[in-house]
Amino acid sequence: MRLVKTHGSLNEIFAMDATSSAWPTDAALREFVRRVCDRDAWTGGSDGIYLYDASAPDTQAWFFNPDGSAAEFCGNGMRGLGRLILDQRGTDAEVVASGGRDYTVRRAPSTPEGVRQVLLELPAVRFAAPPPAPFGGFTAVTVPNPHVVAVVAEYSEPDLIEAGKRADEVFPDGANVSFLLPLDAGTTTSTSAPPTSSASADPEVFVRTFERGAGLTPSCGSGVVASRAAYSRVTGLDPGRRLVVRNAGGVAAASIRVRDGAWLPVLEGNATIVYEAEAGLDGRQAGPVEYAAGENAAYATLDAENTAHLKSAGVTTAHP
Repeated sequence: MRLVKTHGSLNEIFAMDATSSAWPTDAALREFVRRVCDRDAWTGGSDGIYLYDASAPDTQAWFFNPDGSAAEFCGNGMRGLGRLILDQRGTDAEVVASGGRDYTVRRAPSTPEGVRQVLLELPAVRFAAPPPAPFGGFTAVTVPNPHVVAVVAEYSEPDLIEAGKRADEVFPDGANVSFLLPLDAGTTTSTSAPPTSSASADPEVFVRTFERGAGLTPSCGSGVVASRAAYSRVTGLDPGRRLVVRNAGGVAAASIRVRDGAWLPVLEGNATIVYEAEAGLDGRQAGPVEYAAGENAAYATLDAENTAHLKSAGVTTAHP
């Protein structure tokens, strides 16, 4: 089967045109997911996989974490999957159904370096009651994955990792944990910002997420959206204002449309193809790996600029 590795802000997610019925049992499917997502495997691993069926007008998709567990949604994965469907159908907008919800993905202008961009429209976010200790001061929000977000004055990666591990103990279904660090709004000058930005006007933040079932990742699309909503909830920033969100793996932007009291987020950022390959149902290699050299080179330029930008802002983070 055709296995495509994509990434959004270096959050690598596989996409495969298949449904769970291709495997004889759920256990076989989970083992397949674990094998292809293993960082020591021939695939180089990933942070999860989307299975999808594009035979209907609205593509149906199912997301799995690298440990084989199912999840409602993956924002960065949806960016990559949506881009594949757009290219396959030659359209400018597509609807993808995942986890009982519909997501609209649209083409966006590429960067001058040739990095492909998409706009992802998500269902309304929902705020939950303040979470229990030790997550007092965090904002709980679902997008639809459960998240808890803390706006911090200083970023500490060890503290984020510790909080992420504690989340499995505190929340029955687990939760993604994000730290949000406000940055100087006047420093958004790098070409790594999406090309539609108004660099001098858009405020910016740094966000890092410890994802349930995956751990610390270069970026988390739903974490970007959850953090955007939490930031307005905590600070009073106009939800409709475009916010540049930098991650360890890249830079995206998010805004929120308010309709009839509902907060409807829009995520914009890259949707890059890393390679295409063939895999068997057992997760083993079944054909050559064909890298998208041009796309990877273009993104490497933007990644280097973003890393330099964060360093200049005093943000220290591991880069998986």
